[in-house]
Amino acid sequence: MKITDVSKAPARSRRARLVSFVIALGAGAAILAASNGQSERSRTPASSSGASIERGRYLTHEVAMCVQCHSPRDEAGRIIESQEFRGAPMPLRSPYTGVEFALRAPDLRELASHSEDAVVRLLETGIARDGNRPQLPMPPFRMNHEDAQSIALYLRSLP
Repeated sequence: MKITDVSKAPARSRRARLVSFVIALGAGAAILAASNGQSERSRTPASSSGASIERGRYLTHEVAMCVQCHSPRDEAGRIIESQEFRGAPMPLRSPYTGVEFALRAPDLRELASHSEDAVVRLLETGIARDGNRPQLPMPPFRMNHEDAQSIALYLRSLP
């Protein structure tokens, strides 16, 4: 897969990529909500609620794709594995007049280390610990409790 510098691409091309990205995020959230935690069962021990670290890894890397925005990248655009979920500059600007995107995706490891409940609440309700919705392009997830808890467990398990 070739990584291109989107800042050098024509504006129409950047917009098309952004729209595709946002649609993909929404589709991932819809698929996750529709699955209701019934597919891709974990191979690791689960908590009493059914949540598991392995399911959290699967959801953050393969379904909700959290790793894509919340992880810094090297000069070639590859995610720096040792820094996954440590927060990163947002690689795109809002294509919508008057709608600002966050400048940086927050450090999810830090958030999870302080408040597992805040992570679960955000993923279940779309409401952040400050009582507001996160700034775009963060999608307004509505995960079931087991999936949200699995993600929180996974993030807390990272070194």
